[in-house]
Amino acid sequence: MAFTYLRHQLHLHRHKITVFLFLALLGAGQQTLAQGKLHGENLPGYEFKRLRWGFSLGVNGSWYQLEHSQYYVDRIDEGYSVNDKTGIGFNVNFITTYRLSPNFVLRAQPGVGYHSRLIEYKNVPADDITPGGDITQQMNTFAGELPLLVKYEAKRRKNTQMYFIAGIKPSLVVGGQKKGNPEVLQVKSMDFAIEYGVGLDMFYPFFKFAPEIRYSRGISNVHQPFPTVFNNSIQQLNTNTVTLYLNFE
Repeated sequence: MAFTYLRHQLHLHRHKITVFLFLALLGAGQQTLAQGKLHGENLPGYEFKRLRWGFSLGVNGSWYQLEHSQYYVDRIDEGYSVNDKTGIGFNVNFITTYRLSPNFVLRAQPGVGYHSRLIEYKNVPADDITPGGDITQQMNTFAGELPLLVKYEAKRRKNTQMYFIAGIKPSLVVGGQKKGNPEVLQVKSMDFAIEYGVGLDMFYPFFKFAPEIRYSRGISNVHQPFPTVFNNSIQQLNTNTVTLYLNFE
């Protein structure tokens, strides 16, 4: 019961939480500088290296943006409703960067993402497949992802450097889906998204650490037509993800 309440609160305030987390990270970075933990100039000239490698760990909040179908509209008077909910997941990625110019870097970030997205159905009409009532569909999937991004780096100031990043992300679900199961919402495996975000490079004596917040918006309709109440109620599904990355190079 407590977990359900927490998940509901995360859904209501997901955008505020995202902004708060990033501002907290920036504040922690500035406090680290103020305490002298990044004294002197670490890794001088590292930002101008042509080719760099690293890895990233991330935690994400994911949800579907849905568009209801006529089937759903015809049943609104019966108290029937379908709404998206936010789930929590994680990411593990490798990082390869190639410098294009003094301010622009090309980044490939292949990896695996675990995403949990929920859709809440209320007052579902009973049929031969479903018992009816209130049903929550939780879509937990593993996806292979290949973000291809362009990073704009501001001028380095001692041991910190702000940056903006944007690009595309094709992905393919490789596990977690129950294809053809009439009791589960059916979605397509392939997705294509645009991404953009901001981050802060922090130069330490032996490595570069960068907290980054990034938003991913799926532009593909991943809704899979299927003759069940779960799929018939929806005509379009787009993925949305906010990820907090911790990048190490």
